[in-house]
Amino acid sequence: MKKTIMPNEQHECVTLRVEDCANILGISLSSAYTLVERAFTDHAPFKVLRLGKSYRIIKQSFFDYVLGEQQGA
Repeated sequence: MKKTIMPNEQHECVTLRVEDCANILGISLSSAYTLVERAFTDHAPFKVLRLGKSYRIIKQSFFDYVLGEQQGA
Protein backbone atom coordinates (compact mmCIF):
# COMPACT_ATOMS: atom_id res chain seq x y z
CA MET A 1 0.00 0.00 0.00
CA LYS A 2 1.34 3.39 -0.97
CA LYS A 3 1.99 5.74 1.95
CA THR A 4 0.90 9.32 1.32
CA ILE A 5 2.44 12.39 2.91
CA MET A 6 -0.35 14.67 4.06
CA PRO A 7 -0.06 18.04 5.75
CA ASN A 8 -0.73 17.82 9.46
CA GLU A 9 -2.92 20.13 11.51
CA GLN A 10 0.01 22.52 11.94
CA HIS A 11 -0.04 23.30 8.20
CA GLU A 12 3.07 21.41 7.21
CA CYS A 13 4.44 22.57 3.89
CA VAL A 14 3.74 20.16 1.02
CA THR A 15 6.48 21.54 -1.23
CA LEU A 16 10.26 21.62 -1.23
CA ARG A 17 12.66 24.29 -2.47
CA VAL A 18 15.43 23.43 -4.91
CA GLU A 19 17.90 23.86 -2.04
CA ASP A 20 16.01 21.21 -0.06
CA CYS A 21 16.22 18.78 -2.98
CA ALA A 22 19.96 19.38 -3.34
CA ASN A 23 20.50 18.62 0.35
CA ILE A 24 18.33 15.49 0.27
CA LEU A 25 20.11 14.11 -2.80
CA GLY A 26 23.58 15.27 -1.74
CA ILE A 27 24.19 17.14 -5.00
CA SER A 28 25.23 20.67 -5.85
CA LEU A 29 22.67 23.43 -6.11
CA SER A 30 23.53 23.80 -9.81
CA SER A 31 22.85 20.11 -10.43
CA ALA A 32 19.61 20.34 -8.47
CA TYR A 33 18.43 23.28 -10.59
CA THR A 34 19.22 21.30 -13.74
CA LEU A 35 17.22 18.32 -12.45
CA VAL A 36 14.27 20.47 -11.35
CA GLU A 37 14.18 22.48 -14.58
CA ARG A 38 14.19 19.24 -16.59
CA ALA A 39 11.40 17.81 -14.42
CA PHE A 40 9.38 21.01 -14.92
CA THR A 41 9.84 20.93 -18.70
CA ASP A 42 9.26 17.18 -19.11
CA HIS A 43 6.52 16.92 -16.43
CA ALA A 44 8.54 13.99 -15.01
CA PRO A 45 10.02 12.27 -13.01
CA PHE A 46 8.38 14.39 -10.28
CA LYS A 47 5.95 17.30 -10.14
CA VAL A 48 7.28 20.87 -10.13
CA LEU A 49 5.44 24.18 -9.83
CA ARG A 50 6.88 27.42 -11.14
CA LEU A 51 5.87 30.50 -9.17
CA GLY A 52 7.33 33.55 -10.86
CA LYS A 53 11.05 32.79 -11.05
CA SER A 54 10.93 30.23 -8.24
CA TYR A 55 10.41 26.50 -8.41
CA ARG A 56 8.55 24.46 -5.81
CA ILE A 57 8.69 20.70 -5.87
CA ILE A 58 5.72 18.63 -4.69
CA LYS A 59 7.11 16.78 -1.67
CA GLN A 60 5.13 13.54 -2.17
CA SER A 61 6.06 13.30 -5.84
CA PHE A 62 9.74 13.98 -5.09
CA PHE A 63 9.96 11.37 -2.33
CA ASP A 64 8.17 8.82 -4.53
CA TYR A 65 10.89 9.47 -7.14
CA VAL A 66 13.76 9.24 -4.64
CA LEU A 67 12.47 6.10 -2.95
CA GLY A 68 11.74 4.49 -6.30
CA GLU A 69 15.28 5.20 -7.47
CA GLN A 70 16.75 3.70 -4.28
CA GLN A 71 14.59 0.58 -4.50
CA GLY A 72 15.55 0.08 -8.15
CA ALA A 73 19.28 0.44 -7.43
